[in-house]
Amino acid sequence: MNDAASHSPSEAAAALHLLISARNLYGSSGNRRRLFNRFDEILSAPINWSTIGWNPTVTRASRSFRFRRILLRNWKAFDRAELDFSAPFDRPVALIGGNNGNGKTSLLEAMALGLYGVRAYLDRSRLAREAGAGAPPKRSHYHQMIERAMHRQAFERGARDMSVTIEIDAEDGLFEIERHWYFGDDGSFVEDDEELVLRSGADRHILSSPRDVPSAEFAFFEIERRIGPASMLPFLLFDGEQIRRLAQRELGDQVRFGLESALGVTSIKGLIEDMSDYAKDRGKDQQADEVEASIAAQIGSLSSDLASTRAELEKLETALSPLRCRRDDIVRSIGSIGDGTYEDRYVDLEMRRRTESELQAARHDLLVGGVRLLPYLLLPTKLMQSTERALDVAARSTMLAPGQDERMLRELIAAMESTEPRLSAASMADLARRTREAWHGSIGTEENPDRANLHAYLGGHDARRVHGLLASSRAAARAEISAMLARIDALVNSLARMDEQDMQRSRAEQNRSELVEELAAKSRRIAELEGERRRHDQIAGKLQAQIEPLEGDLNRRKAQRRGTGHSSGGADAARSLIQALHEVVEETMPRYYEDLASALTRAYRELAHKGIVQSVSIEPNGTVALLDAQGRDLRDTDASAGENQIFAMALISAITGLGGSALPLVVDTPLGRLDTGHRDRVLDYFAGRDAQTILLSQPEEVAGRYYDRIVSRVGTEHHLLYRSNGGGLGETTVEKGYFPRIAA
Repeated sequence: MNDAASHSPSEAAAALHLLISARNLYGSSGNRRRLFNRFDEILSAPINWSTIGWNPTVTRASRSFRFRRILLRNWKAFDRAELDFSAPFDRPVALIGGNNGNGKTSLLEAMALGLYGVRAYLDRSRLAREAGAGAPPKRSHYHQMIERAMHRQAFERGARDMSVTIEIDAEDGLFEIERHWYFGDDGSFVEDDEELVLRSGADRHILSSPRDVPSAEFAFFEIERRIGPASMLPFLLFDGEQIRRLAQRELGDQVRFGLESALGVTSIKGLIEDMSDYAKDRGKDQQADEVEASIAAQIGSLSSDLASTRAELEKLETALSPLRCRRDDIVRSIGSIGDGTYEDRYVDLEMRRRTESELQAARHDLLVGGVRLLPYLLLPTKLMQSTERALDVAARSTMLAPGQDERMLRELIAAMESTEPRLSAASMADLARRTREAWHGSIGTEENPDRANLHAYLGGHDARRVHGLLASSRAAARAEISAMLARIDALVNSLARMDEQDMQRSRAEQNRSELVEELAAKSRRIAELEGERRRHDQIAGKLQAQIEPLEGDLNRRKAQRRGTGHSSGGADAARSLIQALHEVVEETMPRYYEDLASALTRAYRELAHKGIVQSVSIEPNGTVALLDAQGRDLRDTDASAGENQIFAMALISAITGLGGSALPLVVDTPLGRLDTGHRDRVLDYFAGRDAQTILLSQPEEVAGRYYDRIVSRVGTEHHLLYRSNGGGLGETTVEKGYFPRIAA
């Protein structure tokens, strides 16, 4: 690493973070190949580890946050549950009540594993392990725990996944963590079947990892950056048993444990152990010619099979494309035919029957009307006109008595002769002649003397009425016959249109039947080809899944076999890093003892009711002293289990606030083993925090006057209710409100 000195401390810090993330993801498992291979990738860059300038995790964990909402699906006794912690900032306390066995601890575990997954299991188990309870946890134990967590009734109903979703109000906005676990039909779970989705902002935008960073490492970094390091988990989410275990340890051990958790030193120590094993492994001579040749042969054979399979896939896709297009065309054509519903067909049939009946009636009416009206229309026009004139003359002639017309004519001519001025004899004779002709012509006596007597049997009034009826009947007959013929034409045309529609419908039905048959044939062929395509696609996927790890393994082996490759270089880099980490941890820890002592003193004095301890002192070597007003160390005095528990709770409070912003606390059974005085002060302390505090309480804990003591600071209340299922396994539901007698 000749150019190592040219690299900045920030590059060393970034590489260190990648190493810690890799250990969090791949460590604590029997097969460490994935972890060491990731170390190879990170340590391949030349870095001067002496410039590491380690920035403790606590500086990243100082940003405050609040839990907004938690969603559980198929988690332990919860089928589906939602807890909403949205509340005003002046009411930061959330109460969750439940009897023993109703799911309080299950909820605490859901929050821990939802946040950090397997790291939560390993770090929460660390406190018990360091207290001497049990063997070191393994990832296989985590798998078993997840398998037991699956809601049994949901699994029996066919569900094969379990999820926990946690919404958080961080300083930079909404942050959502959605973690899924998937199971086989036998109920088995493997770590690769765990899925993590991160969302950010009001629109819940999914966060994607940069191209050169594995998605799992990126997700772990984002969670730690916005919430806190996984090593802090025992101090954020804890129950009475954890407090008891912490309280049983010597004060100096408690302080070192807490500070190492806050600073991320536990992760550094674990990394040092893994780096030591890695350096030993990579320092060995590796002769792998035969292995590499075998791997290359396997890759060649699998690649050939993969190429053949992909060629078949292309052929199948080429055959499927026109079939799918034709199928879609047929579906659209069938949809466009549309011959109407049964009700439409029934209406058409009724209309045809009604039209045919109307046509038959119209033709009958024409027949009957023709017998009545056709004589008027069949008479010759001249005959009809002559008859009308005769009737007109008869009407006029019968109005005068016999001989009266001649007398009136003579009187008229005589009056004309005496009229002044008088006419000449010739003119008067001509005028008299003209008058007689006009007179006789008007009454019909001159032109046809017999016509006036043709209808002598009719009186003048009757002749005129007959004349009028004859004229109007002829016009009415013509109009009525025309209307009947028009009605018949309209009905005939309507029936013709119905016949055309029936013919079109018949042709459409025949076309539809043909299209349906063709569609069935095309669909069967498509299903056959798609089945073949899926089978070849599965084969290609399996071949690719076999090739990729072989290629990765071969490439790593080749890289390790290069003269100055990862093998020796990685080992040298690991040894340099180990030395640098030892030095930086020894230098960093004492710098934080003074800040921790001040925070621990404030918290302890708020929680302890005796008021004897005035300050807590922490020496550079981590030794703790409880000093009274005279500066005397009170550690030698006998402390009760409750007082030891108070110190442990004070340490938890101090650790979570060490970065400058108090972090939320989630406490299960917060008042266990405490006397009345300490209960009051502990509740006052929790209620007085500006940061969020979620208390999971039994009915006998935060109840009565204890509930009244903090109710003004309570923002949300939930009640866990367990309902048995006919004597079998039951389930827990979440209801708004606290215990009924308290909520009332």
